Amino acid sequence: MKSNNLGGRFKFVNILVCLFLLLTTFNSFSQKNVDTRVIVTVPDTLGLSEKVKMAFVNEGIMVVDNKRTDTISTYPFNIKSTSYILVYAAIKNNTVTIWGYYAYANKNLLGITVNPSNIDYKKIFYFKRDKYWQKLKMIASRLSGTISYGKEN
Repeated sequence: MKSNNLGGRFKFVNILVCLFLLLTTFNSFSQKNVDTRVIVTVPDTLGLSEKVKMAFVNEGIMVVDNKRTDTISTYPFNIKSTSYILVYAAIKNNTVTIWGYYAYANKNLLGITVNPSNIDYKKIFYFKRDKYWQKLKMIASRLSGTISYGKEN
């Protein structure tokens, strides 16, 4: 007499479905080479603009005081004396979108490092172990929310 093993097959199919759902959910939060935005969804919006500014300051980046609460920008920030970044954050409801630009440092005739001009800045994209992208992620991690990634619309 043959035994019908439908129960075992059913469990196996359920495990495969769960694994598929887990992987597709994980993939939606993973980083892609076209990503230019770090998106943070926070549970509490009370004082969110100040929290974002403090996240910048805690990473050593000076915030431009433009009196706006929905968009925050920074002064050029020197990274290891070889480059600069400008970072921005847009706040809409409980979502903070962080992006930035980088430029390599220039030296004047005396060999002193000077800020690059605005035309020298390039968009920060995700690249594995990229110091600029890592800085954006560090700022985002200070906001204690759910982090995802996206590209410019």
